[in-house]
Amino acid sequence: MLDGRTPLHVYERITVTGVRYRDEILEPYVRLFRGAVGPEFILMDDNARPHRAILIEEFLESEDIRRMYWPARSPDLNPIERVWDALGRAIAIRNPFREPSRK
Repeated sequence: MLDGRTPLHVYERITVTGVRYRDEILEPYVRLFRGAVGPEFILMDDNARPHRAILIEEFLESEDIRRMYWPARSPDLNPIERVWDALGRAIAIRNPFREPSRK
């Protein structure tokens, strides 16, 4: 992002809630990125329950962050699902002791 990368954020075996998503992802990363990109910035997330919490909607509105909406349960229409698939395959290749999950 903007000629750089953010660190990978790993949640430690604790349920991700709307509060955690706001505090650990939206405030430290998305807010700053939106500020750097400007008003044409559009956030793309999936339909995970924490992303749809009312407090998230309120936060995004208060920060003037627009969101790209995706139909629920439609991985073919959501390009981020292809990214997760590619990432999973790349990790599996780097870790020869673990078989990739099969769907």
